[in-house]
Amino acid sequence: MEVLVAYLGATVPTFLLVFARMAGLFLQAPVFSNRLIPPNVRVALMVSFSVAAMAVMPQYVAVPNMLWAFIMLIMQEVLVGALFGFASSILFFAIQSAGELEGVQSGMSDASVLNPFTRSNVNAFGTLYFNLALLTFLVIGGHLWLLGAFMQTFSLIPLGTFALTPAVMNHLVSMTGIFLVITLQLALPIISVVLLADLGVGYMSKVSPQANSLTQDLILVGKPVAGLLMLMILMPNLVSVIHAHTETMISDLNVLMRAAATATP
Repeated sequence: MEVLVAYLGATVPTFLLVFARMAGLFLQAPVFSNRLIPPNVRVALMVSFSVAAMAVMPQYVAVPNMLWAFIMLIMQEVLVGALFGFASSILFFAIQSAGELEGVQSGMSDASVLNPFTRSNVNAFGTLYFNLALLTFLVIGGHLWLLGAFMQTFSLIPLGTFALTPAVMNHLVSMTGIFLVITLQLALPIISVVLLADLGVGYMSKVSPQANSLTQDLILVGKPVAGLLMLMILMPNLVSVIHAHTETMISDLNVLMRAAATATP
């Protein structure tokens, strides 16, 4: 009986810390934070992954005697998982933002729909880009790469040793800046075509002021049509670009976690 009590006293607190880190991942990470997944399924996945993570841990953590200190450790582990999940979601936010920019420039900002994954209203282009990025992520096994990289955090950053250092914040800011550039790169082709269409319509209105009603109709119809045609042309390249940036995102996550590991005591 004493052996069982000692075993539970060592494993249960460690499991709670592992589960807290896993819960942070499921709060922010793409696919895993999908609100279309039933809550009981998500909890079952968190428990299963936590048990799997404990099976490969070299040793269990020493639990503090005071309750408030243990609660702080739990909050710290939730922060680790949430930071990892947020860093992995930046790419999807950037791709959706590119679609949003294209939709606004194409005159489709009024055609907003509900994105069931984020529970937010975005235009049709933003929803299409987000769903395409998520589908590509699943097809190439990105969710498995993400989970494998997250499991490595338990060896890189032992439980209770994470510190939010300036190096970690600088790398996170750098990732954010890179993905903002990706947003502009994805949106620039369609924005350029729509801008040329606007210039053409504006030139027509100056040359023939009597055709103002016609130019207004061209603006209403021509911009969405030009945007959709460019989207159809760029679609194959868009998938390959999303694939490449997904691999880059996984490597950046490893660098981020290693930067956090170098700061652990």
